[in-house]
Amino acid sequence: MTHLLAGLLSLVMQMIQIAGVDLAPFVMFIARQSQPFMRPYANVAQPNQLALLFCFSLISVWFLHQKRFLGKWVSAILILVLLCGLSLTQSRIGWVIIPTFAMLCMFKTQDGQAVSKWFFLAMVSAYVALVLALPYLGELIGFASGSVVDHVGGRSERLVLMQQAWHMALQHPWLGVGWFGFGAEQVSIAADFGSSTYAEHSHNLILNFLAELGFPATIVILSGLGWWFLKACILPRATVNSRFANLFFVAVFIHSMVEFPLWYAFVLIPVGILMGMMHQLRWPSEGVRVNKWVIVSVFMAASIALLLITFDYQRVTAGFRALRWEQSGYAIQKQVLEKPAFTLFPQFFDYFKFTKLVVREGMSGVEIAFAERMSHRFGYVHVLSKMAEIYVLNGQPEKAKRMMLTLQRLHPIVYPEYFDYWKVQASLDDRYAAVFKTMPPRDAP
Repeated sequence: MTHLLAGLLSLVMQMIQIAGVDLAPFVMFIARQSQPFMRPYANVAQPNQLALLFCFSLISVWFLHQKRFLGKWVSAILILVLLCGLSLTQSRIGWVIIPTFAMLCMFKTQDGQAVSKWFFLAMVSAYVALVLALPYLGELIGFASGSVVDHVGGRSERLVLMQQAWHMALQHPWLGVGWFGFGAEQVSIAADFGSSTYAEHSHNLILNFLAELGFPATIVILSGLGWWFLKACILPRATVNSRFANLFFVAVFIHSMVEFPLWYAFVLIPVGILMGMMHQLRWPSEGVRVNKWVIVSVFMAASIALLLITFDYQRVTAGFRALRWEQSGYAIQKQVLEKPAFTLFPQFFDYFKFTKLVVREGMSGVEIAFAERMSHRFGYVHVLSKMAEIYVLNGQPEKAKRMMLTLQRLHPIVYPEYFDYWKVQASLDDRYAAVFKTMPPRDAP
């Protein structure tokens, strides 16, 4: 019921965003013309994440119908409504997940109700019709929506990210580049690949494990999970409960081929609970009796720790707000940007320090090394451009050339703005001109 309500609430938020109504902070506002194709994603941060949440909601409708909490007509209407929301996300994972759901649900469970195969065929057909008709419906409603051809064609950012991950795995086969090391390594190698986007993961769970953990650890992890899934989920006879869990696992697995689900609590929590359920069904045990005061103590300690972590992170967000206000010309309290004596997020305060670093000739080796570390940790477009300027003014033109090529590869959409800036600088300084002559064209894809 929780997942169903979350999906319906997100659909309402989608409609508010499409209507152009600003209800912040309750609903994230998205300007209608802020992007070529408007993809309303409610409050779930990204269209593919919302698409997965809608898939969870669809699974919940099936479950509640099987458990006789929802009648067939109410279920059909809810499914159709959720499919509308899913089509609005314009996420391609739905193109795979929905037919897969239909095929799996056609098989009756041991303790469930039989549902007509024609019903599932009708629902898949309805979803296909919604996806194909969305550009025309969007035009009537007043927002721009991409067609199927738009979403299939064009430059594939994910393909390049996956190529980069495979390259990292081959270059570091035993231990990988380190956990959470994809983004930093990407800045190092992006110039050797086609244009993509700056990312902190490869948008593919398996390739990300290979890149960051290496082949041995990845093989052990995937083999163990595969064995467990076979024993706990595939071989036992299907019940409504087990089918519910398996549909979740299938949706998350498909999603993980183009995203990185380990960052999202709305994925980790239900999947963890359902894995525990399936494990208990396959290998029943009475569990371990724990004194209630131990549970209460652990809970209180965890709650206090979460409060302290939240407070610590609020100092980071306060720093970013102060930085934005300062860049807008307002006076701020400088200590807000200074690194506290203890923090779990020192990298962000180092980033604040980097923004204050003055690009000049004669910078020390320590300053340049610090700037290099920041440019790999935060591969944002302005950071890479600043790093290239540091190289230019400190006698390292070859590194500056490669950094600007990296900038174009990771930020092709905003690259023209920096191309124009470097063109102006090149007309004023021969050192900039030497780098500018080697930069990709302004309209490089």
